[in-house]
Amino acid sequence: MPLRNFFCAFFLASPAIAADVALVDSDLGQALLFENRGLCYAVLPNHVSVTKNRISLAIPAPAAHGSGEIFWRAPDTDLALAFVEGDVAERCTVQYRELTSDLSSRLQTTETGFIKSVHFDGAFFDRIGAAIIDVDDRFVSVRITGAGVDAGVMQGLSGAMLTVGGQIAGIAVDATSTGEARFLRMDMIAGMLGPKIAQGTHPIQRTIAKAETGKGFRVTGFNGEGDGVVALEPSSLSSPWRTTWAGKPIVFEITLSNDTLVPLNRVALVSEPSDESTPARRIGLEVDRGLPGTAYWTAIASPDMSPTGKFEAFTGGTVARRVRIRIEDVWFPDRDLRLDQLIVE
Repeated sequence: MPLRNFFCAFFLASPAIAADVALVDSDLGQALLFENRGLCYAVLPNHVSVTKNRISLAIPAPAAHGSGEIFWRAPDTDLALAFVEGDVAERCTVQYRELTSDLSSRLQTTETGFIKSVHFDGAFFDRIGAAIIDVDDRFVSVRITGAGVDAGVMQGLSGAMLTVGGQIAGIAVDATSTGEARFLRMDMIAGMLGPKIAQGTHPIQRTIAKAETGKGFRVTGFNGEGDGVVALEPSSLSSPWRTTWAGKPIVFEITLSNDTLVPLNRVALVSEPSDESTPARRIGLEVDRGLPGTAYWTAIASPDMSPTGKFEAFTGGTVARRVRIRIEDVWFPDRDLRLDQLIVE
């Protein structure tokens, strides 16, 4: 049974800077982040996102969002591998070579470890103790403990990282019983990932396709619920995008260019509301004028979206590589938020 079907009452918030674990699609599960040759990847259980190839990623301390594009799956092993874009990619800290060490000796001589995950929409890292109860060539099984007592398995823990003696030992894939969980061994995972990383083509190396109207872009960050990673992309928005308005800001980050600054003159949003849906109202804009690895975000003055669903902001001819669109509130909070078109020129 996937770990996301279990729930526990033990939480331990601990702020951290390192981005080694990310939340997947608002609590569906976790992903282990690692870097190889300057590019960021995420490995996660296949069952966490079995129906779509684009996932949203969130990390805390400080909060950042990004997206992952799954390009390899091994359903029999319950593994998936994704490329990572957005702010999350700029904070990858674990090197792939750190994951390849043989764990046999450490797992045979160490009896406890720690599980690290991200929860509550990426608000904080959670760390809980784990007592090792069984080890074989593929799995490490643990009993989860907290403050000296047994604890249940937290909802959304699939993909969480297990460390033993300070070394990354595996990612969570399932639960065998209440309070017990099973982790795929990291040395086994690394052996499977090596050839796939060498063969892959990272999205940062691609040309972003031009849209029929305005500039082309990719959604590389999203903090809301629903299918937001691909929402609003020119190739994806064939029907209106809708989500329940939860009373908190929704942020889309779009990338206009992978490696250079490009002219940006106008950002426009269109909503065609009905009796069951609402347009946004107050919208904030930021542009990133820095090159990859040197983000330089600047706020741009913008008007409200009208009750009829029209929004248009002019940037004064600035240059930018990314744009953040922050929906602060809506006209009718009891209705679903609806967006029909995003244009950048």
